[in-house]
Amino acid sequence: MGPPPRPSPKLPEEIFEEILLRFPPDDPARLVRAALVCKPWCRIVAGPGFRRRFRQFHRTPPILGFLCNSGDGDSEDHSEEFARFVPTSTFRPPRSECRNWFVADARHGRALLYSWKCERPFDTAFAIWDPITGEHVKLPILQEELKSLIWSAAVLCAGGEACDHLDCSHGPFQVVMVGTDFSQIHAYVYSSEAGAWSRTSQLLPLSEYLLLQEAVPNALADNALYFAVGCGSDLLMYDLATQKMSAIKPPVALDGQRFVLITMDTGRLGFAIEKDFKLYLWSREVSPEGDAGWTQSRVIDLKKLLSIGRCSSRPDVVGYANGVGVFFVRTCDGLFTIDLKSSQVKKARKVGGTVIPIVFPYTSFYTPALMQAYR
Repeated sequence: MGPPPRPSPKLPEEIFEEILLRFPPDDPARLVRAALVCKPWCRIVAGPGFRRRFRQFHRTPPILGFLCNSGDGDSEDHSEEFARFVPTSTFRPPRSECRNWFVADARHGRALLYSWKCERPFDTAFAIWDPITGEHVKLPILQEELKSLIWSAAVLCAGGEACDHLDCSHGPFQVVMVGTDFSQIHAYVYSSEAGAWSRTSQLLPLSEYLLLQEAVPNALADNALYFAVGCGSDLLMYDLATQKMSAIKPPVALDGQRFVLITMDTGRLGFAIEKDFKLYLWSREVSPEGDAGWTQSRVIDLKKLLSIGRCSSRPDVVGYANGVGVFFVRTCDGLFTIDLKSSQVKKARKVGGTVIPIVFPYTSFYTPALMQAYR
């Protein structure tokens, strides 16, 4: 008999860490399974240094799921609706529902919720929900009669353009709510650092008709928030630096069609609208002289891409994941995602159940902290 085989040399932990860093960020379950292999791997994955390097290596936060206002089954009773997190990855939140709350926005790892079930009539409560930790923090009551306003709200990191937004979900934030009472535009800004709301009002030459049947998610571009506060005849820009508001026109007449405000890869404001089974993308460009205008950048054939054959109804564009470049499109076959870069189509939700009118994609890094598993 020959000599016994020599054991394979152990790889340094630095090599394992380089391998783990390359795990896909939209499949956090792989990191969980790797961390359960042995104590050294668990120590690597759970360490703050690995989490920081993981975010810096991948740069773009993945889509972990989406938030929506959804009820149970096919009920048309809107009183039964509530905020819900629907996973599109292997991530599972500590809690997937917030009863008596509705989703208003999601950005930079936070979800903005609102509720009218307050002690005083017409008061509106806002809250910040972190789906990763399950933390639910109520903001001070905004004592304004919002039920008499057409309004929309946004949440964002208070770090502004200086922040890379890779790990700011626990830092300072702002909530911006804009609304109109048919005579003025009001802006209410909550600062987590000040712990209070502030208000500004401004007269704007908005169109006469300012009613929305369904809300349109806002967009953050060029250090400004853009809202669809009308029926599409006007868009509202709120400048975060000057706190001034101005009205701008969309690139096309809408005639009741669904549209989505998006942030382009260039950081500019984008606009997407479906017409005749095609998705038209527009970008708002500013000339060196300061003049702004819309440029059509792309046309996507949804009928071909989604293989729509038996559907008689048109597809609805119900959401967009900024930074990732993924549209959420609803057809009679279900809810699909379309990746602009790869043109890859995935089914995010099967047909049936409550119709979801608006989708708020949730993008964030998630790396497990599993040190307790080996204590």
